Amino acid sequence: MKWFLRILIAVDQLGNAIAGGYPDAVISARVGYFANKADSPMRAYWQILEWIINCAFYPIDGPNHCLCSLNDDKEEKFIHGNDFARAILGLIIIAACIFIAIILRIIVIIVPSSHYKFKLSKLKSNNNES
Repeated sequence: MKWFLRILIAVDQLGNAIAGGYPDAVISARVGYFANKADSPMRAYWQILEWIINCAFYPIDGPNHCLCSLNDDKEEKFIHGNDFARAILGLIIIAACIFIAIILRIIVIIVPSSHYKFKLSKLKSNNNES
């Protein structure tokens, strides 16, 4: 399973590089950075992309997937990219997130313990026991 996740991260980084971003950063972290942290004239664009990504990953990560990704990648560099690169990024995100949203919702139906609310309730119960 770890091998498969590494492949997915590599594909994500490739998509980010194709769309004019830093090749070692993932798309979600880049979007989270420009939507929340950077002083950007394109902030609304980044926030729309953030909403799309967060909706796609909601079943397993909850409402803040991009911010969580940014926290995991906070040492990375983030590149705005030119207009063409941002257009490519938007297309990559829309196409990928449609597929990801469907797959993750099916996974949560099949394996309810993968839902983020289940993980949170389990974490809270473990904290209450200690």
